[in-house]
Amino acid sequence: MMPTPQGLGVRFSYVVAAGLLLAALAACTSDEEPQQDEKYAFGKGDQYVALGDSYTAAPRTGPRDGRDGCQRTQNNYPHRVAEATGMVLVDNSCSGANTNSITRPQPTLVGDHPPQAEGLDERTDLVTIRLGANNYSMFGRILRCARFFGSAAKGAPCTDIDAASGPTGVDARLEDIEQDVISGLRVIQERAPNARVLVIGYPHIIPTGTTCELLPLPEGDYEYARRIAEGFNAALAAAADHVGVEFVDIFDATEGHDICADEPWIAGAELLKDSATPWHPYPEESQAVAEEILDQLE
Repeated sequence: MMPTPQGLGVRFSYVVAAGLLLAALAACTSDEEPQQDEKYAFGKGDQYVALGDSYTAAPRTGPRDGRDGCQRTQNNYPHRVAEATGMVLVDNSCSGANTNSITRPQPTLVGDHPPQAEGLDERTDLVTIRLGANNYSMFGRILRCARFFGSAAKGAPCTDIDAASGPTGVDARLEDIEQDVISGLRVIQERAPNARVLVIGYPHIIPTGTTCELLPLPEGDYEYARRIAEGFNAALAAAADHVGVEFVDIFDATEGHDICADEPWIAGAELLKDSATPWHPYPEESQAVAEEILDQLE
């Protein structure tokens, strides 16, 4: 008996369905790797904890992030990185912090800010840390030199004072900062054993070969200020290398945008625009840091 047209249609449907099923199974068992659309190593749902001082908190560069006295903003580089990647951010940065703030509460005008290591655990995927410039009032030495002596002072009074400081001088304290950062990094690795850790350097703050009233130092003390700013960057890089984590160089990325530059990304004694606090980054610096971190994460 010849099959009816209706029977032929049913049989044809079975054949098509079987063919589609076989094609799907073949695709599932293919040796080809699936296409990866993600641009960065981390993405939506991954856990990101940021540690840092005011150069991370970036006060007055955007809407405030919390009322805990840390002057942290939603426009700083941790927020920019989290927005670009989709990571879940815990921003523990706080103005005035040093490496002790990793494990100890930090006093602020509204009470103690918890240790910055809080929030680190086995689920943490990424940690960025930029601390050290406030250790032993290192950056504060530049500010005091500008405030106590100013550009009218002759010679190099701050350099002379430092030379007589012995074990509390700049060179000795820079070695101490390296050890302090090493200790802090080990705490991070212990508490967040699965995290990728990025040590973030500081920007190009002090100009080379020029002076300006936005950085009112005695002319002979500009080299002293450069030695400090370049020194704590070197300390962070050495600490990262010692512990075996990554260092993100911001110094070169911000060259040409120091306090005295035509387009400064760091405010000096006076503000050129109302989007920072004196001696701290403008939003452009936060954006540059975020871009360097994102490049590292590609």
